[in-house]
Amino acid sequence: MRQAWQLWEGRIPPMICEKLIQDCKEELTLRDGTVFSDKDYKPDSSIRKTKLGFTDNSEIRKLIKYYGFEANRSVFNFDVDYIPDAQFGEYSENSFYNWHHDINWQGESMYDRKLSVVIQLTNPDTYEGGCFEFQHVETPLNFKTQGSILVFPSYLSHRVTKVTEGLRYSLVNWLEGPRWR
Repeated sequence: MRQAWQLWEGRIPPMICEKLIQDCKEELTLRDGTVFSDKDYKPDSSIRKTKLGFTDNSEIRKLIKYYGFEANRSVFNFDVDYIPDAQFGEYSENSFYNWHHDINWQGESMYDRKLSVVIQLTNPDTYEGGCFEFQHVETPLNFKTQGSILVFPSYLSHRVTKVTEGLRYSLVNWLEGPRWR
């Protein structure tokens, strides 16, 4: 049976995770992670409440490229050849991201997101809640481990539950390729 996702538990050492958090916090201006409603294209805070920034940090790009392409070669075999800037996310108390997928099926771009790559940067002992979950497939049990990397098809519905205490940091990126056919 084919895998729905690929997980590398705790692959990035805690010291490197902490450095990536600091680098992103120093480099980026974080803004509200806005999602727009389908009806009237207005910000909809019932879907997402986070702070985000985008980075072209070469160390982060190398991690995304290595693990994204390794998962694609081993499990998915999707037509991908582009990696945009990575999204650094901060989930503070009461932050969340409700059920969604990472593809804009109505988009006019000639490229689609095909694989999503999520890196868990924070020690799970420093926050409560903020659990990553899949909606229709089994969620990996150990993804909350600091330094874990999860790669999955961007069409899988997923969420991050509400953080009830502390701060949770993550990196998210996508491997993109020609439109799905």
